[in-house]
Amino acid sequence: MNTFKKYLDKSFQVLLWFAMALLVVMVLIVFSNVVLRYGFSSGIKWGEEVPLIIVIWFTFIAMALGVKEDLHISITVFTMRANQFVNDLLNLLKYSIELCIGVIIFRYGWLLTLNGLKSFLPATHITNAINYIILPISAIFIIGYSFFYLVENIKDIRLTSKKGRIKNV
Repeated sequence: MNTFKKYLDKSFQVLLWFAMALLVVMVLIVFSNVVLRYGFSSGIKWGEEVPLIIVIWFTFIAMALGVKEDLHISITVFTMRANQFVNDLLNLLKYSIELCIGVIIFRYGWLLTLNGLKSFLPATHITNAINYIILPISAIFIIGYSFFYLVENIKDIRLTSKKGRIKNV
């Protein structure tokens, strides 16, 4: 399972490097467009469309990063007072829901991408699928990390229950 996570981390690192490059491109496009608009009363025709695509990509890459780093908002008042078994069950539920959400995002993201192939963006004339292809890409990482954490949580529950049985004997 650690080999699976290692490959998942390496591929996700490539996606993060790509996101960093996109950030630089977005800053350059927006900066150039602002300078051209206010300095020369001109502008880049596609200067708003491409940064919007990049922001959409950032959103879904950040969602996958949130699953990877377990950064999503959670209410800890109950879990701080609950025992380890209840916390393990809640984590099991959380990772199962994340996995289901990843599958849903993948399925419908893929359908949206296929549907987006039929239309084109007005300024760049790129297929509209560019806006949606990031959904199945990020969903693969959401599914992968959720599955990894789910399996690890199940292993942890089994290990904890075995330790409990040994102490009781």
